[in-house]
Formats: sequence, C-alpha cells, structure tokens
Amino acid sequence: MPPPSLECTGLYANIATKEIETGIREYAPAVPLWADNAEKERWIFLPPGTTIDVTDPSEWTFPVGTKIWKQFSKDGKRVETRLFQKVQTGYWVYTTYAWNAGETAAMISSGGNIPWGDGGIYHIPTPDECDQCHRGRTDHILGFEQVSLGLAGASGVTLADLVSDKLLTPAPALTSLAVGDDGTGVAAAPLEWLHINCGVSCHNDNANSTAYGSSMRLRLDPTLLDGRPSTDFDSRTTTLGMTANNPMWNNQIRIVPGDPTHSLLVQLISNRGTNNPEANQMPPIATSVVDVEDTQSVVTWIGKMPPLVVDGGTGDGGAVDDAAGDAGN
Repeated sequence: MPPPSLECTGLYANIATKEIETGIREYAPAVPLWADNAEKERWIFLPPGTTIDVTDPSEWTFPVGTKIWKQFSKDGKRVETRLFQKVQTGYWVYTTYAWNAGETAAMISSGGNIPWGDGGIYHIPTPDECDQCHRGRTDHILGFEQVSLGLAGASGVTLADLVSDKLLTPAPALTSLAVGDDGTGVAAAPLEWLHINCGVSCHNDNANSTAYGSSMRLRLDPTLLDGRPSTDFDSRTTTLGMTANNPMWNNQIRIVPGDPTHSLLVQLISNRGTNNPEANQMPPIATSVVDVEDTQSVVTWIGKMPPLVVDGGTGDGGAVDDAAGDAGN
C-alpha cells in the first residue's frame, strides 16, 4: 500500500518549504500532456546503481524502487500530486494525494470532483481512470519515455542526460530526436501532440491499451525519429482515408486529407462533453477544456494535405475506395 500522506513518500526533504529531497531529479517532456491549463511539475527517483532497460525503445522497463511524481497546480495553488512506485518486478503501487487549502499537507485521495474557483470544479482521477491510460504501457509509465525526453524542448532530465549518466541499458545511439515532415511543412507539432495525448496511452500496439482494438496507431516509434520523412508513419497510415471501426461513429473517416471539417479526428479532439463524453470527445477522460492551440495545429496540418486520389480523381470527404485504403496496409 502507498503511504497515507505525500510527506511519507520521500519527495520533499521539507514539505513546509517545499524543498525536494536529494537524489530526486526533475524533468519535463518536450510536449506535455494536455491537462486543461493546469501547471505541472514532475520528478523521478531511480535507486542508486540501477538502470532502465530500454531494449524495447517503446516499452521501457524501470528498476524496482523507482518512484515518479507528477504534481498539478491550478491558479498557482497545488491541488494534487500523483505517485507511481515500483515495489517489485511487474508491480507498481500508485495513488493521488490531494493538497489541503493551506498547501501544508497532502493526503491520499480516491478521486472525484472538488470545488474550484467561481462555481467550477477540479477533477482528481479515480484509480480506474488512471488504469484506463496507464495500462497502455507494460511498465505503466507514460511521460518518462524515449520520445518525450528525446525531442527538442525536453528539460531537466533528458534522453541525452540519461545516456551520459549511463542510466539506460542498452544506450540508444541517437539522443536528439526529430519528427520529419510529410510534405505539408507542418507535420512535426501535430504528430508529437497526437503521440503524447493519444498514442502513449491508448492508440498503440500494446495489447492491453484501451484503444488497441481500434487499429489506429498514434504512438511514435523513437527509432524512426532521425528526421526522416514521416509520410509512412503509423500516425498517417492508420488515419488518412481510413474509416473508424467503432459503430458509434458510423464508419466516419478518421482523417480526410485536405478537409479537416469532415475528419472524425478533428471533431473528437475539438469537442468536450456533448451528450456522451466517451462518444464525442478525445481524449475521453481527464479533460473538460479543449486544447485550442494544439487542436488548431492538427486542423492546419490536415488542411495542408493533398486530397487522396480516388478512382483517378480526388476524394470529396465521402467514402474511400481501395486506392485510399491501401495507405493503411
């Protein structure tokens, strides 16, 4: 069982002054997961003398004793701090600590809504909600990974730092990653955003991930991020001209190149909570506010794509024939 209070987890040397304990290192991924404008801080502790097994670059395996914290603040006030702690091979304990109004202590929370601001709420995830995302990786950790730490913009502990400190086994040959273009001139930002908001947790090849059955793959492969063109990346081949295989979306097309208005992906990421949230928004949980800036980058990207060729002509955003469907094979 996790400790009953955040103070007992070892994050703070002095919780009154918020001094972080020696040996705990702060990090920030290149592209943060959208969290409705909440501010976030992240830390990791690796037991001395241990390394992270990165034999599979997309599925890091952490040593027993690893602790990872993620702290959320809203309007400059600490609200919650989440802990993942690996206590034995293949087994993590995790919980969320809710801060009191004076930010002097944080105690275990089972999740739920708490009042915030002028009639608003702040939602702390339940354990089941945490599972919905974190089961998408075999060792459960989402944001401390090769892509997020290797792209430009990562800070604190980066991929290059981990290699320099001999904390990865085997050490990746490439420590500065880059998403290549796909001919639109704007592919990198939307592909990175889709990776962290959709791919690392749900839309990937891990059979335990929530969206594994959708066959839409939005997780980036770090071994391909050497600046090569992204034209044939899974993020494109499983979306462009491809129809959704979930009956709730009536075989709508995931991405209609050149036509964001008729692209299901755009409809889902630009909507929140209409009727049934799980049917009308993506990500389906942990957000009630649209990420306007990044959603617009996806819209712009799709708008710059040339229409798919269908039967010798161009697609009109309707049904897609074999010529377009071949992109997913």
